[in-house]
Amino acid sequence: MTDQLPGQEAQDLRGMLGRILRTYQQARSEVSFGGENEVAEVFRELKEAVESLPTVAGNEHLKVVASYGKGNWATIPWLSILDRRETTTTQRGVYVVYLFSEAGDGVYLTLAQGVTELEPLHRKEAVRKLNDRAEGVRALIPSLAEAGFDFFSGIDLRSKGSKARMYEASTIASKYYGVDELPSDESLIVDLEAALQAYGAVIDAHKDRVAPRLDRLIALVGTWQTISRDYGSVREGIDSNGGWASGWTFRLREGVRDELSSGFTLYINGGRRQIVAKARVGALRCAPSADGMSNPWPSLSGTYDEGNRLNDSANGAYKTWFKLEAIEFIDPFPVEELELVDGFSTSNSVVNQNAFGYVYERLKDSWLRDSESQDVAGVDGASSSTELELDLDMSWLAAETLLAEEALGSMIDCLRGSQPQLILAGPPGTSKTWVAQKLATYLTSGRKGAVRLVQFHPSYTYEAFIEGLRPVAGPSGVSFDVTAGVVLQVVRDMRKAGHLNDSDHPYVIIMDEANRANLPRVMGELLYLLEYRDQAISLQLSKEFKLPSNLMFIATMNTADRSIRSIDAAMRRRFEIFELAPDTDVLERYFNSIAFPSEVVIEGLSRLNEHLTRDLDRHHTIGHSFFMRNDMSPKVLREVWTRKLLPLIEEYYYDQPDGMGALSVSQLWPDYAD
Repeated sequence: MTDQLPGQEAQDLRGMLGRILRTYQQARSEVSFGGENEVAEVFRELKEAVESLPTVAGNEHLKVVASYGKGNWATIPWLSILDRRETTTTQRGVYVVYLFSEAGDGVYLTLAQGVTELEPLHRKEAVRKLNDRAEGVRALIPSLAEAGFDFFSGIDLRSKGSKARMYEASTIASKYYGVDELPSDESLIVDLEAALQAYGAVIDAHKDRVAPRLDRLIALVGTWQTISRDYGSVREGIDSNGGWASGWTFRLREGVRDELSSGFTLYINGGRRQIVAKARVGALRCAPSADGMSNPWPSLSGTYDEGNRLNDSANGAYKTWFKLEAIEFIDPFPVEELELVDGFSTSNSVVNQNAFGYVYERLKDSWLRDSESQDVAGVDGASSSTELELDLDMSWLAAETLLAEEALGSMIDCLRGSQPQLILAGPPGTSKTWVAQKLATYLTSGRKGAVRLVQFHPSYTYEAFIEGLRPVAGPSGVSFDVTAGVVLQVVRDMRKAGHLNDSDHPYVIIMDEANRANLPRVMGELLYLLEYRDQAISLQLSKEFKLPSNLMFIATMNTADRSIRSIDAAMRRRFEIFELAPDTDVLERYFNSIAFPSEVVIEGLSRLNEHLTRDLDRHHTIGHSFFMRNDMSPKVLREVWTRKLLPLIEEYYYDQPDGMGALSVSQLWPDYAD
């Protein structure tokens, strides 16, 4: 007999599961998605009931998430229990999940695994890897077989969808309940406790791996001393083929492979322990032995044997391969500014010609990952956008941005309105780009290809953003072809996917640092179309172009570079402006999440911004993200002040150097002074 909370019988788990099975498919075919309905109500009740069970409520590491679709009804609704030490998303790791069959004739309680990192593989290879992993996990949990769970028969979700097939392939152990044979609450709870006990055994076995962290992503440091010479060919390969194959002669450590397999940032050490560039790695492959392996993406240009920058191992074999999807030079900084992953890198080993360095990605360096919040998807590429089932709700968005839900709700209301465009404006360090990316991911439910980020700069042009002429060499000489810019490319992709003006499938263009460009020239006719979405207009080179109603624009503007007041009036009228100011509440929430005492740091930041606001204005203050460091010791704070803040503040006071007064660490953070 299991312990029960008072009133647990009234929760009626059996009744809730039955209601979902009996009503879901009818609602899916007859009821418009969204808003309050019976399905939403029963899923909410089921989630709350599972969360209140003593086994779940008493474990601080467990998180309950449920989904019946995002934008559209899901083919296979589900409710999952995740252990944060193993995973925080159903796209990777192992978790417990209730899976409801498409036919509505039954529900499975399963121990399952995420498959997102296997998407690049052929289906047979992906299934083979899932089966191999499942075998390894089953060896850890013999008690679950004794509790009546099936290890080998598999599950049948009564669906032909690719997503359902991958759910089936990812199953480690399962127990089936038919709609007319649902057991009592007591039996359901006993089964769930058995599954969670087995899940705990898996967590214990995985304790030596690097656990996913809620607020940070793991990145790698690689030494590439010829990056200046190689950069052009790498960019050309990425632009032409969508990727560049990068072979490395040393191994990627096994403990972080799962964490990195769905994409990560590679910091490039150009020499002298200086990070000079970063690359986005979309996929990785590791050789099964020290003999190495050949290029797993032979259609992509990339690393070559002769004169290879990394060919310094004993046998010159490539043991790790990365598929680079983007690369860019960045303002150089010393590798010491990166936070090390404990147990994997030290200050001496983080830069090494014969090994990777393991660090945490800096907040400002995050790439917008198309798959960051995607749920399990079919690896054969046949998954449909109507089958997306992502756990992205307002609580997720608030946790990612640390902003108040009320402020986020206002931004979302704007972007879902008749003029879906806004500006996030604020001084440096207020996480404008981060917030823009997370808003875009939330609004598009993480759909692949639904978000484009464009970095504006003084030489950015109408031709790059809207359309222009590009020289093309041909047999009879050079001709000029009309080439679509970012906006027309996105609209073309929307048309190809059948999503034009489809409110269930929004797309977002992020215009980062928008006020650094000549906006009236870059935007051109877009300024008219942003206000009149239902009308068409002739562009400079194309006729009858109309802006889709479901294409959203999020611009970020650094008010220290240029005041919002100086932006073209027509631009201001068409965008709602949301100010992101330095926010000590955000900083306090961040420090609370890592159990770091925040009072001293926050008080000093407040003193600094009071001084800057009084002497200059609120637009020339210092944002909170400069201090969002897990290791904000007195030494680190002094380094942030010297290397980051002091040069910025001196620029603020360029015309009035005496105005700085005695600003210093000892004045602002006396407890952190030498």
